[in-house]
Amino acid sequence: MLDSVSDTIRKYNMLDSGEKVLVALSGGADSVSLLIALKELGYEVFAVHVNHHLRGEESDRDEAFCKDLCRRLQVELYVEHVDVKTYCEESGKSVEEAARVLRYEALNKHASDCKIATAHNLDDCFETTLFNLVRGCGIGGLTGIPPVRDNIIRPLIGVSRAEILEFLESRGESFVTDSTNLEDDCSRNIIRLNVIPELKRINPSLLKTYKSSLENFESAESYIDREAEKLLEESDGVFPEDCDEFILANALGKILRENGVEPSKQKIDEFKALVKTGGKVNLKKGVYAICEDRKLRITGDSEPVPEPIELLKSYTGSYTWGTHVLEFTEISQFDISIYNNRSLKWLMDEDRLTGNLVIRAYQGSEKIKLRGNGFTSTVKKLLASTPAEKRKLVPVISDDLGAVFVAGFGVSERVSCTDKTTVALKIEIREKFDKRDV
Repeated sequence: MLDSVSDTIRKYNMLDSGEKVLVALSGGADSVSLLIALKELGYEVFAVHVNHHLRGEESDRDEAFCKDLCRRLQVELYVEHVDVKTYCEESGKSVEEAARVLRYEALNKHASDCKIATAHNLDDCFETTLFNLVRGCGIGGLTGIPPVRDNIIRPLIGVSRAEILEFLESRGESFVTDSTNLEDDCSRNIIRLNVIPELKRINPSLLKTYKSSLENFESAESYIDREAEKLLEESDGVFPEDCDEFILANALGKILRENGVEPSKQKIDEFKALVKTGGKVNLKKGVYAICEDRKLRITGDSEPVPEPIELLKSYTGSYTWGTHVLEFTEISQFDISIYNNRSLKWLMDEDRLTGNLVIRAYQGSEKIKLRGNGFTSTVKKLLASTPAEKRKLVPVISDDLGAVFVAGFGVSERVSCTDKTTVALKIEIREKFDKRDV
């Protein structure tokens, strides 16, 4: 199993040698094997256990098991407690969705400078593919669970549950079992407990066959995704009449997601008709898609986007952009040793900046690699939790080479301070009308 995990990490460029990584530890067989495998492969691991308090004594049993395991393995463990039931009442989400949201919020609290490894395996991926097929999906649904999503990695995605159990047995390691996984009272459990065993009767090598097919699905999805991104970048809202229907649908699906709307066949078909015939469609409350003269634009009931502000050297001073005040302070004789990672997110090395700085809204599909994240993301993805009508009101700072700072997220790795920095530029942001502006 170790070889398979190592190959997966290398194939998807998940981690560098010896890199620090957070393991989401439930105490089940999958997460226990993930923790042990990454530790044996030489990565600097620590764990976070999230107690959802949904299964009474069983939830407390899982927490105690994780504490004992990490103590024995000499792995640092953080335990987070979340109130799923209250969140369900307040948000209207299902228990499963509420637990997922709170779980990732808890994990991200500890992942400011590292990636999160979750224990999804090949069986989980196959279950997801079947689940998506039952509901209806495009080629993206056939690929099941992505091996990498932003700062989340899944090193076990190519390993079967049978291989995981064999690995734990060879190490003499125990694990706990979530009793709710043994009840066929939800769609995913019905697939796991009833459907897959019957499919294995037809093809005993089911997962091996699926793994081979998965590589083809991923290659096709990757190609279509690249073409859709290219179409969005080159079209600037005006889509060619001879545009491939499948790639257009993928591109429009991206636009829907960026505006907080989950794509469906019906929504994408409506969107395609809009692009071809023109008109106006309400995507959700306060957000509209408008197509005039074949040019598509997204608008909403929001304030106008502020004009860009160019900062000529020196950069120090206070600048008002929209409802925000941005203050730039120069720190000479900079010493990185007196700053923690959180503070360094708001500091730039002046010597690493190229040309003049500009305060503006995000542009198109521009990308940024934030300090400490280890991966590159589009600014749009960073702002995904911000209401669509307010995303253009979030300050972005750029130099001549692109975005170097996003409010709420920090600075780019490209311009961040290092032990060689001599002059740093500190960025502070506040709302325009606080007591200092009166």
